[in-house]
Amino acid sequence: MWFGAGYIVFLIVMAVMDYLWVMDSRQCTAGRTLETVLSLGERNAVWIEVTHLGRRPLTVVVCDEPPLKFNSESSTLKFDIKPEQSVRENYKVTPLERGDYTFGDLSVRHFTKLGFVMRQEVISQEMAVKVYPDVFQTKKHLILARENRVSMMGLRRSKMLGQGQEFERLRDYVPDDPLRHVDWKATARRGSLITREYDVEQSQNIMILLDMGRTMASRTEDSEGQLGMSKADYAINASVLLTHVAAQSDDRVGLFCFAKSPIAFVPPGKGASQASALMEALYPLQPRSEESDYFYNLSVLSHRQRKRSLVFLFTDLIDSESSRSLISSMSLLVKKHLVVCVALADYELPSIIDAKPAKPADMYAQTVALSIIRERKKALAQLANLGVVTLDATPADLSVATVNKYLQLKREARV
Repeated sequence: MWFGAGYIVFLIVMAVMDYLWVMDSRQCTAGRTLETVLSLGERNAVWIEVTHLGRRPLTVVVCDEPPLKFNSESSTLKFDIKPEQSVRENYKVTPLERGDYTFGDLSVRHFTKLGFVMRQEVISQEMAVKVYPDVFQTKKHLILARENRVSMMGLRRSKMLGQGQEFERLRDYVPDDPLRHVDWKATARRGSLITREYDVEQSQNIMILLDMGRTMASRTEDSEGQLGMSKADYAINASVLLTHVAAQSDDRVGLFCFAKSPIAFVPPGKGASQASALMEALYPLQPRSEESDYFYNLSVLSHRQRKRSLVFLFTDLIDSESSRSLISSMSLLVKKHLVVCVALADYELPSIIDAKPAKPADMYAQTVALSIIRERKKALAQLANLGVVTLDATPADLSVATVNKYLQLKREARV
């Protein structure tokens, strides 16, 4: 009996001591920092910092409230913090849609080593953020370009030598060099054939055409069946990187977005102000649940953009009817412009075809997938016969594949 009473008294004393200890957590603060502009589809870091000015060590658990439409890793972080110490850790969030969002408050729990008492508080940390098209990839390209390491992004060499009108350098003659490029004065001085090498002409017109109709609204899925970004969002991200790389080459870049009718038009221009104008035009765009009218919209563009341009058309060829409409309307552009049709491939179709069917429904799905792929290849072949450059890329590879196609065409001086 005396032992039991003594044990209860002991627990009460320990709980009182623990309460006094945990009250030291009032000297502990927590806060959140992150960029106010986040990149669509990228893993953006959210930093949580805990500062303890008390006299006793604590265990602090912080639970954040990211926007519901973000895919996030565990937003609950645990810190073991000593007196007079600051600790900083992060978790990642992946926005799946562009727009304005708000982070909520921080829920914080404080524990001592004894663990008898826990103190909980809510720290007001509401924070507004904007989700823009992927600006992270442009920052990455800038850093790597300064160090001549853009190949780390999967991009090919952007220096375009051998054609054009701007003198680049002198070099030794090699077979098949045009005789008109031989520098005879340098040849006489050195006693061997010397060739002038030229850089490709700059300041070309690049027009980005974004199909924002029904077929571009479909969303991708990961291996666990979780919905990801829409095809339109992947096309917008690719457009942002293409705009950035083209601006580095001193090209003029313009934008034309459409569905049933034109949605946005930005005439070609240069410089940082043009890149900002394109970003602002792309930021609010959302695909629409309507069929795209290719003939009408390409007619409008052909009228507005009379100077020969390199045109990148982002669309989807999964629907045979819309593919026929696009092919029949393409003559409006190919007579004047070099057109690149960037078709977003459905990356899940090959896996459906390769899978072993377990039930009749699986065999039906495979038949449909085979039909879609056949129609797609047929449409791409018909576009190629019209003189259209075709690019068939999965959403994950779209940005790099688009920029590489642009760099290839620049090297070949096709525009």
